[in-house]
Amino acid sequence: MEELNTQYLLLAFLGMVLHIATQVISRSDKEEGFSLKYWLCDKLNWVRIIIAVTSMVALLLMAEDVADVMGITLSDGAPAKSILAFLAGYLNHSLVKGVLKVLKKK
Repeated sequence: MEELNTQYLLLAFLGMVLHIATQVISRSDKEEGFSLKYWLCDKLNWVRIIIAVTSMVALLLMAEDVADVMGITLSDGAPAKSILAFLAGYLNHSLVKGVLKVLKKK
């Protein structure tokens, strides 16, 4: 499966880690230290990670089509799958956050 190679998985994972790190740094309750134990105990965090990882893998499997639809191409016209892989990891958390916010309102 050429669409889902190690480089794309690593780029997507790095994008996901970067997004999580920026969220931790910009949180509003900075007087309390970050607790990994508390974060792991929160079930909603696990739901977010599961949704993020599955949507990230789905985007990577559809990388060529999504890159074509979004118009993300290299100078030779080939789809820029590495850029899409990073964006899949970084931006899908925003999508998950929006979906969970809508679900909480209902």
